[in-house]
This record gives sequence, structure tokens and C-alpha cells, in this order.
Amino acid sequence: MKYQTTLNAVYAQLDRLGDLPIFSATVNRIRQISSSRESDAMALAMAVMKDANLSAKLLKIANTPHYNRGHGDISVVSRAVVLIGFERIQNLSMTLKLIETFSVDEPGTGMDTLLVSAFLNAAMAREIAMRSGAMDIEESYICGLLYRLGEIVVAYTLPERYRKMLKLRALGREQWERIQLAELGGHFSDIGQDLTQSWGFPKSVVQAMDSMSAEQLKPSHRLNHLLAAGCHDLLELIYYRDTGRELDYGKRLKQLASCTGLTHKELETAISNSFRQVCDICVEYGLPAKVLIPPYQGSGNDQLDELSRQLAFYISSRSEQFQAAAPAATVLAEPHSARPSQDQLQLDYLAKMNELLAEGVKPTAIVALAVEAIERCSTLDRVAFCLLSNDRSTLSARIVKGLDAEVLSKQMHLSSSEPKGQLFVRLVEKGSTLLVADCGEQGWAERLPQDFIRTVAPTGFVAAPLRVGDKPVGLFYADTIQVGKRVDEGAFRVFNQFLIQARLALEVQRHSERSS
Repeated sequence: MKYQTTLNAVYAQLDRLGDLPIFSATVNRIRQISSSRESDAMALAMAVMKDANLSAKLLKIANTPHYNRGHGDISVVSRAVVLIGFERIQNLSMTLKLIETFSVDEPGTGMDTLLVSAFLNAAMAREIAMRSGAMDIEESYICGLLYRLGEIVVAYTLPERYRKMLKLRALGREQWERIQLAELGGHFSDIGQDLTQSWGFPKSVVQAMDSMSAEQLKPSHRLNHLLAAGCHDLLELIYYRDTGRELDYGKRLKQLASCTGLTHKELETAISNSFRQVCDICVEYGLPAKVLIPPYQGSGNDQLDELSRQLAFYISSRSEQFQAAAPAATVLAEPHSARPSQDQLQLDYLAKMNELLAEGVKPTAIVALAVEAIERCSTLDRVAFCLLSNDRSTLSARIVKGLDAEVLSKQMHLSSSEPKGQLFVRLVEKGSTLLVADCGEQGWAERLPQDFIRTVAPTGFVAAPLRVGDKPVGLFYADTIQVGKRVDEGAFRVFNQFLIQARLALEVQRHSERSS
């Protein structure tokens, strides 16, 4: 009874919000044409072109390196259909419409995360299906994309109830499925199946959304359920959403290996490739690439934590490139602006850091590159890295770049037994970042150590600890020293960007050394 009440509420909200574009006549027509052997590229192109927004986005995605491999500029939909293929056009349309429909700003529901997860789930299912020799890899994609449809729709139509469910899950006292039963009267998969069935999806797709109904499928179609469910669970683990500790990474990999014939290494390679693909075209789909970054915490499983760290490093690097590149396009029209070259410089340093990591260089080389990158890519005058002593009582400048570097190098030998050193050693101990944009602002002159203000003489500064795992390693420090100059928002962003990259690179390196 409670489930029917929930379903009625969902349908009532969908009616109030309007017919879902994802299952509009245009998309249904695309599905029908792409599944017919008698259809041609022009018929499918005409169906796509009935939706101007969809046409524009498809052409934009068709011209990305992921889809357009040396075919020249694709400017007409019919050519995109021929090059990309009927079924992939259908799947791209479904993905775009899913994102377009449910991209709502509803605080606390994490809708961006749900949409990115659906996209990732689809990409992972397809990648693994392709490597395992599955018969219909495009249907594997659709099953992966729609696997969380019920949860997405509940978050979209019943946001208050969904937020309550998330809070209950975060407590870790009850299993996620039990919370669904208690709050909805059924599971997300039940709602997803009800919706997809009413919208005319094939039986093989509808039944693949739930483990019980999937048992009735033929082995070739049952594989799509195993892929969609398995990839979903891996994403729950990678993003540390399994607060109730219901899932096991090793067990899930073993199950996927059993049903696909792939090794654990091949599966993890497929996962990494899927993340890279999604990250590289996320912006084209209208999704924030940063949402892809796994949170930085440990699960107790070294294999899972290493994978999460590697993914976090790559995605963080790429998302910063997207962020840096985005304003460049608007600045190109301004010939006197120096921003485009600075943006490109940041991209060059990010690429260089990736190269150093691949080469397996010493940690000092990574830190040195980060210091150099901050000094060259920002308006900060001086940048230093100070190493923490083994007894955690002193910080000593080891790498210094910029104006009056010698002065800074001499003064940044800080002991916790001295007022000047206590401030910075305490920052490292607590893992805190301190930004003083303008040392002349009221209040800072009294709060900062006088011998630091006198000897180091910054007009503004930022200091942040470098930690590898739980171990504090040292301190990144950067400042401005020219009269009237302060640490602006852009300078802090560059500082923080390369600090994060250095930290992630050292984490990946440490765990690579452990596993070898």
C-alpha cells in the first residue's frame, strides 16, 4: 500500500512538472528508427533534428576526440549518424536527455552526483561488455544508464523524502535497502522498472534493473544486469557511499570476473578507461567534471584506495584544465590580455606533473615542480616548500622560488619553540590552510607574530600543509611583497590547485611503491 502511495506521488509530480523530455516523442522515434533494419541514416538524422538542442549537442560531442578520430569536422547530423552508428546515437540521445531533464538545483539531493554516476555506470558497463565479448554492448550501456533511474526520479520528484533517506543512510545504522522499504514501501529498482515499462522500454532492459526479475532473462541479457549492478556497487565503494559497509570490493570484482571472464587487472583497467572517457567529455554533456572526483578518504582496502587515488589524481588534473581553459576562449578576443598564455602555462605544468608521476621520479621533484608552477602561473611573488622535521618541531625551507628568494629561504627556518614558528608548525599539525590576503587589514597586525612580519615582510600570504596519507610532510608557503599588492582569488586558486596535485601525486606514488 505504501509503495503504491509513493508511486502515485511520483507520477503526480511528473505530471505537474510536465512530460519528461527524456521520453518525449523525439527520443521514442529515435529508438524506433535506430532499432529498425530498414531505416537509413537520413531517417534517423531527421528524427534527431526535430530537437534543435539535441542536434547541437550531438554535433558538438561527435566532434570530440573520443568520437571523431580523424574524420574531419562533422557539421551535419546525418554524417554523425554514419560515423558514430545508429545505436550509439540512440544512447547519446538518451544520456543527453537524462541529464537535461533532471539537472535541477535542489539542495541536498546531490543530483549532479546521481547523473554523473548514471553516466559512469553506463560507460563502465559498456567498456566491460566490450572487453568480455558481449553480444549487445549498446544495450549494456542503456541498462547501466537506467539502473539508478528510480533513485534519480525519487530525488527529482520527492526531494524532501530523499534528503531524509540520505541522512538515515549517513548514520550507518540501517541497510540502504531497508531504508528504501521503510520510506518508499519498495525499492528504487521497483520505481525504475515501473517507469521504464510504462514508457515502452524492451523487457530485457526493464527486467535487468532488478536482481529477482533478471533471473528470468536469457544468459546474454542477464549479463547486462550483472554488469549494471556490479558497476553500480563498485561506484558506491569508489565514492565511499557504502556507509553501512554492506559491500565488499574484492568480492564484487570476483563476481564480475566470473561472469565476464576478465581478470581483476583487466576490470580495473576498464574502470579507469571509463572514468577517463567520461571525464574528458563530461563538459560537453553539461556536467561538472569535479563531481567525478572520489572523496579523499580511506576504506581499509588498499586495492580500492589505490584505485580511488589514481582516479582522483587524473580527474582533478583534467577538471582543473577544463576550468583553466574555459575563460581562455572569452579572453582570446582581447589582444592585450595575458590570460591565455597563463592558462596554457598551467596546462603545461599539469601535463608535466603527470609525466613526472609516470616516470616514477623522487617526491622532491614533484614538490619542486609544484613550487615552480605556483610561482610562474600566479601573481604571487615568492613560493617556498618547508620540510617538517622528524620530531615535528621545526620547518626548514628546502625549495624557494621568486623575488628575494634568498631572504625568504633564510627566514623560513621555523621552530615551534619560537612565536614565529609556532603559527606555522601548528598549521601543519592541524592540517589547516591560512590565507591572509592583506597583512595590512585591521586585526592581522596584532594577530601575526611581529618577528615574522618584520623579517619575512609579506604584504599578503597563504600557507597550507602538505600531507601524504595521515603523515604531515611539510608546508607550502607563498606571499606577495610588493607595496600595495595582495593575494587575490586567482592567485589562491593556482596555489591550491598545484598543492592538491602535488598531494595526490605523492599519494599515488606512495601506494604504487607499496604494491610493488
